[in-house]
Amino acid sequence: SSMRRRVARSDKGGDEVDHEGAGIEGEWDKDKLLDALHWLKQIMGVICGVVFGFLPITGFVGAAAFAAINAASSHTFYHSYLQIDEDDYGGHSALLGEGFMPSVFVFQLCWILTYSLVHY
Repeated sequence: SSMRRRVARSDKGGDEVDHEGAGIEGEWDKDKLLDALHWLKQIMGVICGVVFGFLPITGFVGAAAFAAINAASSHTFYHSYLQIDEDDYGGHSALLGEGFMPSVFVFQLCWILTYSLVHY
């Protein structure tokens, strides 16, 4: 099936996007959303770890940058792309915290290995 988006005018004057196909439906149950956020954060951990290792970014700057990128990508995914009401899923803290610590470990593993292999 092809990816289609239907845009409808909401009562608030903005556009509501209805996603169909490619696994993006209009309604997300809580488990499906939390799983998607978990895996998004793991992927971001790998990407940031490899990029930061090549650049070579070190120390607190790298860790803080990863935390900011991780939070921003998650927030953008559920707030701007899916346009869901985060209160229906436990609020911002639940959505931003889902999968964060495992992604930190994946990030550190990729960051350290890439940095060590490239710069030593």
